[in-house]
Amino acid sequence: MSIIFYFFHKKINLFYALIFQLCLLTIIPYQTEAQMFLTDELHDSYHNYKENNLTNKRFNYNELLTYLKPFGENDVFVRREIGSSLEGRKIIMLSFGKGPVDVVAWSQMHGDESTATMALIDILKFLAANDNFNDFRKLLSEKLTLHFIPMLNPDGAERFQRRNALDIDLNRDALRLEYPESKALKSVQDSLKPQFGFNLHDQDLRYTAGKTYKSATISILAPAFNKEKEINSIRSDAMKVIVNMVEELSKFIPGHIARYDDEFEPRAFGDNFAKWGTGTILIESGGWKNNFEKQFLRELNFIGLLVSFQSIAEQKYIEADLTKYNNIPENKKYLFDLLLPNLKREYNSQMYTLDIGINHSERSYNNSRDDYYRGTIDDMGDLSTFYGYEEINCEGMVVKEGKTYPDVFNDISDLENVNFLDLYEAGYTSVRVKQVEKNIDFTNYPIMVLSNETSYKSRIKLNSLADLVIYKENKVRFVVINGFIFDLLSGKNTILNGLIIR
Repeated sequence: MSIIFYFFHKKINLFYALIFQLCLLTIIPYQTEAQMFLTDELHDSYHNYKENNLTNKRFNYNELLTYLKPFGENDVFVRREIGSSLEGRKIIMLSFGKGPVDVVAWSQMHGDESTATMALIDILKFLAANDNFNDFRKLLSEKLTLHFIPMLNPDGAERFQRRNALDIDLNRDALRLEYPESKALKSVQDSLKPQFGFNLHDQDLRYTAGKTYKSATISILAPAFNKEKEINSIRSDAMKVIVNMVEELSKFIPGHIARYDDEFEPRAFGDNFAKWGTGTILIESGGWKNNFEKQFLRELNFIGLLVSFQSIAEQKYIEADLTKYNNIPENKKYLFDLLLPNLKREYNSQMYTLDIGINHSERSYNNSRDDYYRGTIDDMGDLSTFYGYEEINCEGMVVKEGKTYPDVFNDISDLENVNFLDLYEAGYTSVRVKQVEKNIDFTNYPIMVLSNETSYKSRIKLNSLADLVIYKENKVRFVVINGFIFDLLSGKNTILNGLIIR
């Protein structure tokens, strides 16, 4: 009898063990799936939602209206005019969803910071689509109401400048609320009392993620609401959303995400949104090598924002490890566009070692629709703690000023038949031209173009134009034209434009 009972009892235990294992097989995948973000799927599908007609980061207000028009006519969205700019341009807000949690995202408070605006247009296309993401759209619509302000400073965007039509930084007008663009944003905060707000900007390309060579491609912050930089539940929730977003974006840009300085700025909108009760998340789009139109960063904004919306809608952020927020490296500035370490320079018959750091600044033309670059020497000396997007070890090389070719060309079109390599090999970085168009300040020829009247000479001096020749064993190894380098050995050419100097 005891033997029969033993086998019966053992079979019962095996039966329940089998049932338990079957339950695990059905429950665990569901739990794993529920915990996953849609990051990879969004990345793989991004091309379906990118507005392909928008590839130039310099677009104006009327172009924006063209891109927004189909969304305003779509019942999925509610279109509102929340105010006007100083010059009378309407500030548009588009809302999606009917959920209990309001989320606001505003972009181009600074008119020349358009990366996130492009991403918001892509997100609107995503929300308007009808495909295998419909369950996600339904989730967002039921849990959240998303409000998008793609261009808060249309007058600045028209000029592609940071400030508004009166040269006022709108992000320092949150206290006085003197300007109509600021009043429009404050009216949204007053009427909605959003639980979360996304403050979308661009930052200098030369910031790094800590003291490293890695550019701060994305920098984030949950801004402080007082000078003590206290952390209440509202700021803590914003930090946790950031933790989720950073973990997901790190799949694409590991080590390239930084934490912005959280010094309290009492005039800034991000800090005041936090003070007014909104969990505020600052996203700054920084630098990525050779990504001049910021299309890669645009995609990162698309993914980062949608992942953040998913985190909020599913309340995933509640379980985020807050200690990971403080582990995000701080935003630092350790990059040059071009770094030339270990050069030798002769002065009074003595040879001195120096490093040269060169940066390029964008200059507008064609009614601010296009740009060219001006390269200058930003620093010299011991730059061994810095890095470069482009960095060439110049050990054993001597730097000298570039020379001007002695013959004078009649017209700039005569340069069409010039063999520039021959000029470089002889140490020439500039040419003289008799007739130069008055309203053009750059040339697509890989050379510096001087008018016949100018007294310009290349100088190795701080803030001077970067117009240099680098020799190795008395032969030209590199030339630097307008801050861009040409490698005579490999033929690698990075010169985007020369300058016309009158």
